[in-house]
Amino acid sequence: MSVQKTYRKTVCPLDCPDSCGLIATIEDGKVVALNGDPDHPYTKGVICRKMKYYHERLYSDKRIITPMKRSGKKGEGKFERISWDDAYQLLSERIKSVVEDHGGEAILPFVYAGNMGYMNRFAGYPLFNKLGTSRLEETICSTAAKAGWKSHCGDVPGTPPENAEDAELIIIWGSNTKVTNLHFWPYVARARKKGAKLIVIDPYRNITAASADYHLNVEPGEDAVLALALLKILVQTESLDREFIANVTTGFDELESYLATLDLTELSTRCGINEEMISEVATMLAATSKIFIRIGIGMTRNSRAGLNIRAVTSLAAALGLFDGREGRGVLLTTSAFKGEQDLLTWPSLAPKTTRKFNMVQLGNCLRQATPPIKMLFVYNANPLSVTPDGSLVRQALAEEDLFTVVHEQVMTPTARYADLLLPATTFLENKDLYTAYGHFYLSVVEAAIPPCGEAKSNFDFFQELAEKLGFTESPFLQSLDERLSSYLATIDGLARGVNGDTIEYGRPYLSTKWSKGEPVFAEGIGLYSFTAKLDPALPKTVCVTNGKEFDNADYTSRYPFKLLTPPHIGLLNSTFGERYNNDPGEVFIHPDDAAACSIEENEVVTLYNNRGWARRRARITDACRPGLLVAEGIFWQSEAHPAGINDLTSQNLTDMGGGGTYHESRVAILDK
Repeated sequence: MSVQKTYRKTVCPLDCPDSCGLIATIEDGKVVALNGDPDHPYTKGVICRKMKYYHERLYSDKRIITPMKRSGKKGEGKFERISWDDAYQLLSERIKSVVEDHGGEAILPFVYAGNMGYMNRFAGYPLFNKLGTSRLEETICSTAAKAGWKSHCGDVPGTPPENAEDAELIIIWGSNTKVTNLHFWPYVARARKKGAKLIVIDPYRNITAASADYHLNVEPGEDAVLALALLKILVQTESLDREFIANVTTGFDELESYLATLDLTELSTRCGINEEMISEVATMLAATSKIFIRIGIGMTRNSRAGLNIRAVTSLAAALGLFDGREGRGVLLTTSAFKGEQDLLTWPSLAPKTTRKFNMVQLGNCLRQATPPIKMLFVYNANPLSVTPDGSLVRQALAEEDLFTVVHEQVMTPTARYADLLLPATTFLENKDLYTAYGHFYLSVVEAAIPPCGEAKSNFDFFQELAEKLGFTESPFLQSLDERLSSYLATIDGLARGVNGDTIEYGRPYLSTKWSKGEPVFAEGIGLYSFTAKLDPALPKTVCVTNGKEFDNADYTSRYPFKLLTPPHIGLLNSTFGERYNNDPGEVFIHPDDAAACSIEENEVVTLYNNRGWARRRARITDACRPGLLVAEGIFWQSEAHPAGINDLTSQNLTDMGGGGTYHESRVAILDK
């Protein structure tokens, strides 16, 4: 008898700009394959290697499928099975006890984008607001980039990626696109087939940079300096779009006056790109009309994050690239849809405005908050691996007086420290609404299969917990369909007539903000401003500034290497870490540095600074310049390698947006 196969359309939920359309193949109630959806207008049937085998996580022996409570020491990962009834009783009693004895602010939720579906990502917020817990500033990823963009561009969306196909010159700046934005690459490839050139600006030669016509290996954090150098030459050669500047922008005279004070040789030395190459790129910019700039988040993982974004948009505006003409544009994030988020989070339930902590500084929060945090509530996140100053976070999680609840799919490093560990569904087991920040499509998808074991979706878990706590306000009585429909009705960018009753599950809906060929800035629409109204401590126009750690003389004397921690092709942030058991990952070391430190290929080396240490396998390569170490990926801590790469990262914040400075750590290599 032949096996009956069924197919369900779904969407990748992970924190990636592509939000791929997927098709799950189901046999006998199990997902046996995941493939790209060929009908998705942007992702067109192609998916990354990470998601190709995602369905294996559902049935892995590492999957958490029952509620459990801790039976060993924190961090040992020893648990005993309990029922959901017992779990709810234990949890509700603990919540009531903490609130009664210490107040709601003694509870801290830690949630981020492990699942980007709107219903499940924000599912805990109504309950946390009702309890009056401390609040979390979700800054760990893109807030600095968005703040830099907004300071000059306001709320305008980025240019559709489709414009790049008609470009004659494409600049990928701060993005390893083949790893982190795979579906933008076909537009690049088609443009190059027609004769376009590709420039990649990135501190090391990753696989995207290796595919470029020109790779500018800018010094880490000095992207703004390179942009200023290009602008200076373009001003000197009278190669700017003066008509666009005069009609559609304000404040260029202040930037132009500042540029006149700069020395090109000094800028070249600082950004690490020789004057000849800077001049050659400036000549290409001057000679080419159809230019598309794809800005990556990578340039914002340092203390000058916002400034770097501001500088690149200033360069783009001076070239007139915001005019919407064919083959021209600038894309950071699309900002294609915006809904009324209060209908997901319900801040009106909060009895008062409570204290707020930046998630980048979780270590300080858990160790130093006054009054102290007594309960940490984790879902959609793996803070022990992803937050800076990881050794401090680990110390805090090991404290007996911190009760940690983790709602998770697999045994992450954070889950090992849980007092109560609860099974969570994957995206294949729950319904949700997805948008993207790299394209202009929205989809609502149903669950492909029922939950495995006793796993519960974030939405069901928090609604049931609210019921156990006796909360009867209307948000806690909503079904997922009711909440989804109410939110859909507020979304700006969704075509008229599309609502909870009419939406077709699995279908991608194009945003009404998609505007290929339409200007982003124009008379009657809005103006680009070269000056920004910011905190007085921040520069009004783009300028040269120093990094907090890279330019710190004391750190430089003790820790001679700059360290970058960009994405790894097999990981997405820390997701999929279970695939690399006891693997510490690699660190790229220039041959000159390896020789000076007597390091051999594949040797496990220890990197350290004043915050902690981490081990990596040496990969000796000229892909990075001397003095720079590159450790791709957030590999999980393990018994063999108990420290993670973010043990080396500081809790310093970016200049704007309160983001993390993951690409600005100074380290040394431990002597043998």
